[in-house]
Amino acid sequence: MILQDSRSDYDQLVRDLMEYKALRKDNEINNQLLKELVMKYSAAEQKLSLLNRELVRKQELLEEDLEAAAGIQQALLPKMPTSAEKLDIAWRFEPCEHVGGDIFNVFWLDDHRHLGCYVLDVSGHGVPAAMVTVSVSQMFQGENGGLTRRKQEEPPFYRLASPAEVLSMLDDAYPIERFDKYFTMTYLIIDTKDLRLQYSNAAHPPPLLLRKGIAPEPLKRGGTIVGMGGVIPFEDGQKTLAPGDKLILHTDGITEYQNREGTLFGDDRFHELLEQMKDRPVAELVKGVYEEFMSFGDGQKIQDDVTLLGFEFLL
Repeated sequence: MILQDSRSDYDQLVRDLMEYKALRKDNEINNQLLKELVMKYSAAEQKLSLLNRELVRKQELLEEDLEAAAGIQQALLPKMPTSAEKLDIAWRFEPCEHVGGDIFNVFWLDDHRHLGCYVLDVSGHGVPAAMVTVSVSQMFQGENGGLTRRKQEEPPFYRLASPAEVLSMLDDAYPIERFDKYFTMTYLIIDTKDLRLQYSNAAHPPPLLLRKGIAPEPLKRGGTIVGMGGVIPFEDGQKTLAPGDKLILHTDGITEYQNREGTLFGDDRFHELLEQMKDRPVAELVKGVYEEFMSFGDGQKIQDDVTLLGFEFLL
């Protein structure tokens, strides 16, 4: 009986030793697995940290490129003084991103008598739209193949191309398929000596003529968007101006701006605001309209590029 009990105790001791050995082996395996997992996690963390640094650097480079692009686009804005004979000029230009699809310029077409001006709005915004604005702006640099002038045999051996002719040439040069983009545009010529205006709109918000005692008058002559291949011919409009008149050009980033409740700024509100401020000097008018515009949105970020350009015809 004593021998049997001793044998049983021995067997139990062997089993306990075997279980201890197995448990120890399991712990060694678990520790090894834990070490491997820690090493893999550490390597993954280092790789993730490296990728994050690379991503941050690429983002910084992208921001730098966008800043440079914005500088190029800003360089395309008017460089002339904000006044000319019988004329004051003011503007506000706010892209909704670094670069945008709005662009405008004011420039002399000859020896300080005829002033050319365009405002255009490319579909979309950001870099693709900005590329089109730069390309179109280059079309207006110098004589550039006769975009703004037509040759003739008699002195001064050229005539100014009408706004409708200019829009027609751009319509041929920028079919929608070229950039998968289209744009709306207003081009006008101001005779600063005789105060005469010639203009044409390519489906762009019409310029607004402000006169004492009269509601803002939209100047609507023109045609369809640029890029349709001449499906509807462009027409010229003409207007005789008078001292005290103001002319306002803009893009739809103003009228289509929405406040936090989703209410549009709208044409009626814009026209009413211009009517209220039309007796102010044009620089104050442009500044006041933009401030009221932003106040309407309570600081809400603009959803589209905004251009506001004003001319005042002086005594």
